[in-house]
Amino acid sequence: MASQIQSLISGGTDPSAIAVHLAAFDEVVGVFHAAQANSTLSNTAWYGSDGVALSAGLPADSVAAAFAVRAGYPNPIFGLPDALRNKWQPIADAIEARTAIAPDAFALSAYDALFVVQLALIHADPQKNFHNFKAVVVEEADHYQGLTGSTALDPAGDRLNGDFDFWAVRPRNGSYSWVRTGSYNNGMLTLF
Repeated sequence: MASQIQSLISGGTDPSAIAVHLAAFDEVVGVFHAAQANSTLSNTAWYGSDGVALSAGLPADSVAAAFAVRAGYPNPIFGLPDALRNKWQPIADAIEARTAIAPDAFALSAYDALFVVQLALIHADPQKNFHNFKAVVVEEADHYQGLTGSTALDPAGDRLNGDFDFWAVRPRNGSYSWVRTGSYNNGMLTLF
């Protein structure tokens, strides 16, 4: 990777226009241990993925966390709309009280999906016609407003709209932790 970056720079590419996108999981720690010893990789911006966002492993390793701070390394992950906090926060608090685990946006999206399927079961007879049931699921999703907002689907069956949060490792009180550094809601990117 370092030689590819050096080739781009030698070819006239502005170093500030070069970045590394690392889609990973906890192996990010080992990658950052190796990268921190290379001046080219240490001086390049890095971007992450939802596989690393909020992982416990990265901020727990001071060498890898320090590299993440120097590289910027924002990681997007499906987020919860701040405007709907009054809807999702009480459910999130109840789940955490029962499980001792704070639910993320994926868990609360599954909560919404369960309600969409339940509504479709009420309005369709899936035992007689599965294709009808699938159509009713899409119809219910298109009209349901859940904890995570509209569950409307695009033609591929993905959520039509989605909020994303960007998280990066930052130093906090002598250690490292994840900090929400931005959000993307309704087509608007906000950096914090």
